Amino acid sequence: MNKLERILATTTDGIVALDKQGKYVYANAAAERILGVSRDEILQRTYNQTNWKFSTLRGQPLPDQETPFRKVIQENQGIYSLKLIIERPDGERVTISTNASPLYDISGNFDGVVGVLTDVTEQHELQERNNIFHHTVAHDLRIPMTVIHGHAEMLMDAFQENELGSTALQNIEAILESTVKMEKMIDDLLDTARIEEGMVSLEKEPIVLGIFVPSLLHRSFKDIDLKRVEINIPDTLPILSADPVRLGRILNNLLHNALKFSPPESVVTIQASKSKAEIIITVTDSGQGISPEDCSRLFKRFFQVKGQESGGVGLGLYISKLLAEAHGGDLWVVSMVGVGSTFSLTLPIE
Repeated sequence: MNKLERILATTTDGIVALDKQGKYVYANAAAERILGVSRDEILQRTYNQTNWKFSTLRGQPLPDQETPFRKVIQENQGIYSLKLIIERPDGERVTISTNASPLYDISGNFDGVVGVLTDVTEQHELQERNNIFHHTVAHDLRIPMTVIHGHAEMLMDAFQENELGSTALQNIEAILESTVKMEKMIDDLLDTARIEEGMVSLEKEPIVLGIFVPSLLHRSFKDIDLKRVEINIPDTLPILSADPVRLGRILNNLLHNALKFSPPESVVTIQASKSKAEIIITVTDSGQGISPEDCSRLFKRFFQVKGQESGGVGLGLYISKLLAEAHGGDLWVVSMVGVGSTFSLTLPIE
């Protein structure tokens, strides 16, 4: 292998070459990784007969005539920094920045195409998260701000006209409720930054789940009919070593979601069991369930199931999973549409 071949073999960008009929004649190791196909398989293909698919950043299939290699072959002009999504044969989607240039022989005649595929999935996802963040904050914080503004104006008018009555208390309650919502959203945003930067330290204490969970319910769910919550926690469980504030936050979030997104008369079950060196806590509801596609994104930042907006900024489950992992455990969901969901939290026994 000569020096040029070694360079091409070790570069992190995928490099492919096609002849003037559009058949792949070269692919380096990075191209194999990005396309999810072996080099031998790539070299059996033409640009329009591949087992991977191109789509736009919006997820729309890319028309054949718009594919970069076809455009170069037809127009003999280069295409640079074109962002596309490749759907690999295994179903994984990779965002790439594509450069495609015409090749010419020593006589100056068109002789094929060279393409450079740069995996920008991580950068694209970061940009998407930032876009969602700005949209979410602008949208979700505006709602309670509008409520506060409207009720404050009503109070001002009532003061000026000396007509304070029974509605004044309703105005004040609405303002306080909206203020609490805004504080919760801001706290979630700040906590996310702290946890991701490793600035949160756990203050673990011995916890008896059979005592901790009922106490948590009576403190945090005063307005909920607690008959809806069934607790199955055996007295024989080992004592946990966990941060009570952070554990309470995880369970609060799971129980709040289960109660909110299931029928008012239905029962939500929280139970715990020992499995090897860990305790598994599950929260089960009989709500409308979550689709497999949404389950795969449920613990990502700012994600909210369509039609199930919680009134927050979509950080509750994301933070809960981070806190579970900080304890050395995990958090996941099993759900079936039309049947319900079970969230499982594992915590190690120390």
